[in-house]
Amino acid sequence: MKNKLAPLLCLSIVVGFSSCASYQTSTKEFRNSWDLGDEVSALSNLEKAGQSIQAGHDEELLWNLEMITTSRANKANELTDLHIDRAKSIADENFGGGLIDPSSKGIGEYVGHFHDRNMLEIYRTIRALESKNNARAQSALTELKFKRQEAEEINRKRIIDIESKANERKDLKYSEFLESGEIDQNELVKQEIAEKYQEFYNPMGDYLRLILTNRGGEQFDFGTSKENLSKTIGENVSFLKGEEKISSSDSNSTTYVFMETGSAPYRIERKFRLPLVLFYNGMPPGGVLYVPFSLPQLNYRDDYDRQFTLKTEAHSKQMEILTDMDSVVSAEFKAKLPGEIAKALIQTVLAVASQVAIEEATKDQQQDNLGVFILATVAKVAAAEAFTQADDRSWYSLPKQIMVQKIATPKNGKISIRAGSSSETSFEVDPNNQTNFVYLKSIRRGNPIKVLSSFGFEQGLAEFYHPELHKIFATNH
Repeated sequence: MKNKLAPLLCLSIVVGFSSCASYQTSTKEFRNSWDLGDEVSALSNLEKAGQSIQAGHDEELLWNLEMITTSRANKANELTDLHIDRAKSIADENFGGGLIDPSSKGIGEYVGHFHDRNMLEIYRTIRALESKNNARAQSALTELKFKRQEAEEINRKRIIDIESKANERKDLKYSEFLESGEIDQNELVKQEIAEKYQEFYNPMGDYLRLILTNRGGEQFDFGTSKENLSKTIGENVSFLKGEEKISSSDSNSTTYVFMETGSAPYRIERKFRLPLVLFYNGMPPGGVLYVPFSLPQLNYRDDYDRQFTLKTEAHSKQMEILTDMDSVVSAEFKAKLPGEIAKALIQTVLAVASQVAIEEATKDQQQDNLGVFILATVAKVAAAEAFTQADDRSWYSLPKQIMVQKIATPKNGKISIRAGSSSETSFEVDPNNQTNFVYLKSIRRGNPIKVLSSFGFEQGLAEFYHPELHKIFATNH
């Protein structure tokens, strides 16, 4: 009976550690289309991949985030709003949860990164401004103002929690491993890019609040400081010069042009094979085939247009970088990396233990039965891999850079933009508006520049004023 049970034991272990097709696999066609700059096929492929994403699915938030940027690139505003609302609901419910239990196999539920939530609120703001829903715009921007401190505190608690668990394990030489220099963080994230911004910070939120403070009327007075923004993005950018509060009677019309270009870095899995003695405390156990160790790594993309020139009948002006999403993503990645390493080490010890357990359960039969030996070997590999998966899921269609420029609105309302590798794109704004906004998109180098929206406001941004609502938000500020 024992000989018959051993193969079944191995088989059950293999099945138990096997998993369905990953999110990355199911969205492969979407990602290929997006990289080609084909936003129409990208949306179709993403919707197809989402057929298996039901309410409560592990990747429900990620899929909805992806649908926001992809539907927006297709100017499908109603679809964009649908997924903004759904993603907002999921993020509010789940964001801030602790690290996944390192004693559990697999990568668990996708609860998002802080830059996910930050960009979600930015897209909520933009869509609210486009539809002139002032209360919604104010709500989104108010959240942006206060969420960074929350993110820092959450991350600090996560790292303390997971490092405590790593230090408590008697079978893990956690401190010795960190001091060994076995993991070169420069191979996982570009340090110079990560150091451009403070962690958990995106300048676009501050800039939108600054514009609304200066041009949006009393209900949008966020008290945002241009000086604080200048410290991050530099003193010499022209779109900050002359950005001061205006009166409702100011007749000078200004147009703000935003451009999303390229695609942000995405996560891939980096596999390591480590010497057992490097991190395992005590006598190394027998029957261990190899020691797996996995961490996420950022993969940067460079197929994008870097320079855009705005032209009117009287002037031309270069667009400038407002937000470098490479730096936003990298700074957060670097801040969270200590927790990722601690979690990965615990899972590696568990992977070793799983191999030892399989060896103990089958070692008597392996000598006499080749089938048991093969099944045991396969089971060890499956168990090791299942315990050591890096979470390589990320919001793939985020832009690489968000550029901006402000110009005096031309009297005929006609503006054009051109990148070095693309044809000229023209659009019109209303010269009678006090403030105009234009939002543009370029997924990759050489693609036509797409006008996602163009809208404006005659005096300030407020069509209506809610004294009670203003009183509430003023108190929160």
